[in-house]
Amino acid sequence: MAITLFALNSHSAMTQLLLSPVFHEFPGVRMALSEGGIGWMPYILERLDYVWERHRWYDDVNRETPPSVIFKDHLWGCYISDDSALEARHRIGVDTIMVDSDYPHSDSQWPHTRKILAETMLHVPDDEARRMVEDNARTFYNFPRC
Repeated sequence: MAITLFALNSHSAMTQLLLSPVFHEFPGVRMALSEGGIGWMPYILERLDYVWERHRWYDDVNRETPPSVIFKDHLWGCYISDDSALEARHRIGVDTIMVDSDYPHSDSQWPHTRKILAETMLHVPDDEARRMVEDNARTFYNFPRC
């Protein structure tokens, strides 16, 4: 099913964004990547930096700032169900991860979202879990604290 490959769209979008001038020209822009999981992010960031280091001198990209540094300031990742993301959360950045419920679509975990989330985050420290399920979204979307 095509829905399995949604992450490939996010790979491509993230790569193009991080190598483009958009974040250099508009330093306040932030974007969230949804519908594609995030467990793949550490590899793509590693690969981006590897390629950037070797090819930046003759490609039309910023030559001063590695893509992984740009990522930390401008991109947030959203996931529905992604154990790989939780295992790699420190490589991605706990402060840039948001849980995506995807309700009411069939890819969501509704009506058991909270139960499944609690089970998958059983070994995640409470402060990190709270950031990923609430605080990061409040920060990203500028929602007030309750």
